[in-house]
Amino acid sequence: MTRLPETMAAGKIIEYFDLRYKALHLEYSRADSICISFPKCGRTWVRYVLGHYLHLQYGVEDTHVLNTIKRKWKKRKKLNCPLISFTHDNHSFVNEQTIKRIDLSIDSGFMFEKIFKKKKLIFLLRDPIDASVSYYKMCTNITKSFNGSIEEWFEHPMFGIDAIVKWYQTAINLYNNHKKSIVVCYEELKQGTNKWYTLIDFITEKPINHAYLEQSLDRMNFEKKKKEEMENKKIVDPYNNALFVRKGGKNYQTELPQQIQNSINNHKQLCEIRKCVASMASPNKTLN
Repeated sequence: MTRLPETMAAGKIIEYFDLRYKALHLEYSRADSICISFPKCGRTWVRYVLGHYLHLQYGVEDTHVLNTIKRKWKKRKKLNCPLISFTHDNHSFVNEQTIKRIDLSIDSGFMFEKIFKKKKLIFLLRDPIDASVSYYKMCTNITKSFNGSIEEWFEHPMFGIDAIVKWYQTAINLYNNHKKSIVVCYEELKQGTNKWYTLIDFITEKPINHAYLEQSLDRMNFEKKKKEEMENKKIVDPYNNALFVRKGGKNYQTELPQQIQNSINNHKQLCEIRKCVASMASPNKTLN
């Protein structure tokens, strides 16, 4: 892989994706809240649920695109509907083209961290190994952006254990040093509505309409949404040209070869991060 010169702040500006970088920079700058997540942590599901809830509460367009530089963002703003951006940050740029052009693993932090520090942040987390294996399945079966074995995946500088540790460490450090932030875990959101109340209260700072939330969760039931998308063929991931609705799994680590399980269990930093993520369901920080 090509390494950019040190003076160019490797990973910050990628010539091949310059237009996309600028578009994301503008979108994140306009956002009221930004949700940061590692791939396969339930982001798409959360976007759909929030999109329908905001549609009901504010009378805005019913869409999973909750902050955009093109589609009706000014109207949403006039209706006092919060603008929310969702990002994987560095991993938003990880695909076949960028793998060949640049080693993002040398970057010291998130690309858009300066913007993040000025916003209300939502950290959407999931057990790192479950997320990583689900990510591998997506990259090999759906987006076709990786054609190696699971062993090669966990050794890869952008997808492997060290990359997982680096991403989660960056996210956790940002959370610990950012007062206007909360953590929501995929596992918690799947269990019930309590954490959804915390999330919506943080985003809207308005009384929560429980009926709207229940309706949004029911409407975004995976099987219903998958059927709707397959019939309409309207909702497509613009970057991967694949269906947007993809079902998340759990306990993937039990499927891994013993050699990889040993590497995971013997990696001190990764074990600490997994324990940290599991414990981050504790009471969230309050806003200033």
